[in-house]
Amino acid sequence: MPHAQLEQPRFEQLRSIRPGLPSLRRWSSRLLGLGLALLMPAAQAVTVSLEGQVRNLPVLERELGPDGVLVLLTNLTAGHLVGFGRLQEGQFQIGIPEKFRPPVRPAQFCAGVRSLPSEPKIYIAESLLAYQPDRNAATLLYQADHPTDPTRRVQWFYSDRAATVRGRCSGLNTAYQLSLRAGWTAVMTVSQPGHFLVTNATSNLPYWAQPTPLRNARTLFRTLFTHR
Repeated sequence: MPHAQLEQPRFEQLRSIRPGLPSLRRWSSRLLGLGLALLMPAAQAVTVSLEGQVRNLPVLERELGPDGVLVLLTNLTAGHLVGFGRLQEGQFQIGIPEKFRPPVRPAQFCAGVRSLPSEPKIYIAESLLAYQPDRNAATLLYQADHPTDPTRRVQWFYSDRAATVRGRCSGLNTAYQLSLRAGWTAVMTVSQPGHFLVTNATSNLPYWAQPTPLRNARTLFRTLFTHR
């Protein structure tokens, strides 16, 4: 059976979107009022955009309501808000500052896997967070081909350099066939019989809201909501 052509992941380079970003500015003010520190100076252009669609929207709306939901791209460990966008009819677009540089570390994938021409330093983006300020509630979003039994899941890697990653982890069931660009790359983990393959994402998988809400979000994610 022939395979349908897969849509490429929507992680786009945008042309010089200057702060003619009225929606970002309005929501930035509101977020700052809640203690959220957006890592985007007022005069800084946004040139990278992450787009997505929440497939199980009724689940999200049951927990957070239909209006006023923000989608946050976060570094929860460091308590940083990298970027955000409004959820509208199940779709969102997150602008990422051009000059934002995540805290990268040596990849150190595993024995048996080589990176050429040299080992990159990478940052793996954490789960997206759907957040409703008025309800002080949130839920995690993840990108996969199925809400409960996924065979393909996508994460976003930031690399400090271009690199080709190949090989199989010694003694483990994970193999890499991955090309990283300098900057952001959509990376997909594919579950195959007997092993996992980490490779470049080849389809724009939907996002799924976890059915369990996170109450008292500003307390639960205190470092995120109080970071300056």
